[in-house]
Amino acid sequence: MGVSYTASVAGMRAFQALHLVRTDNIWIGIGKQTPWNESDSVPEVSGSSLLSEPIGYKKAEKVRFVIPDPDGDIIQFEQRWRMITEEEAMLSLARWVYVAAWITGTELPAVSYRQSAIVTELALAEDTLPGKLAVKAEEVSSHGYALVVNNRSPIHRTEDQREFLEFIVEF
Repeated sequence: MGVSYTASVAGMRAFQALHLVRTDNIWIGIGKQTPWNESDSVPEVSGSSLLSEPIGYKKAEKVRFVIPDPDGDIIQFEQRWRMITEEEAMLSLARWVYVAAWITGTELPAVSYRQSAIVTELALAEDTLPGKLAVKAEEVSSHGYALVVNNRSPIHRTEDQREFLEFIVEF
């Protein structure tokens, strides 16, 4: 009998990234109003982390392929990125996706939160108007799947502010 080896390859990661870019049901969620612990020190995110105590979700406004580029105009953790087309991404087997949205004013409750996440497969409750771009947790029947979770120090939202939340997802 012969020998056989199997492994996931770059194409698998590129396919996962392509699926995310082509998915219309991508949201950025905020959650976790209560302190992390007595000192409110931020815990590390683990592979089993979920969006805790969901507050609300904003439909992603940008979901695009990106690649590292020292001249790129997107900066995440001191690294620069540049958006590319789907065709360029497929040719180069790109595995990075940029996801971003603005939360403005009273779209979501003016509360403090300690988590943000990229969520897919969110399902709106039956009585939620279709086409809403920002929904509160009680307007959701299924909180879907958290793809990326960010634990952080509290962000204090007020009704007169705008927040820009952005992620780069690596597959």
